Amino acid sequence: MTLQLRAASLDDVEAIAFAELSLFPDEAWTVFQLAEEISHPDRRYVVAQLDGEFAGYAGIMLAGQDADLHTIGSLHPGRGIGRALLAWCEQQARDGGAERVLLEVREDNARARDLYERAGYQTVGRRRGYYRIRGRAIDALVMARQLGTSA
Repeated sequence: MTLQLRAASLDDVEAIAFAELSLFPDEAWTVFQLAEEISHPDRRYVVAQLDGEFAGYAGIMLAGQDADLHTIGSLHPGRGIGRALLAWCEQQARDGGAERVLLEVREDNARARDLYERAGYQTVGRRRGYYRIRGRAIDALVMARQLGTSA
């Protein structure tokens, strides 16, 4: 298994959009939203390829001392792709001058919460009803990690 990470480009928007629909069907970003994100000067997006095939993506927003993790999606759970994408985003945040990464995660997304907790993220808040899925309100947990040390 060969995992490669590279900065995303507009050529990747369609593949990311299809992955979004597969991974987050109720909250998927559109091709237009993804293109805007990838093109934005304060965003950094990455694509993961497993043995040369599209396998995942992630994106982060740089905002001074804090960086905001926007998304991580892996088409092959359990192979370390999510952790590699998270590490890439954290390095982009460091390179951009951030001291901390913040994120929101659905309270009911146990796999993602486990990834973040194992990487050293701690819950620092809750946003009640942040996600609206099929008429159901789901809380977001706000998690953070200082970037001074690696997990």
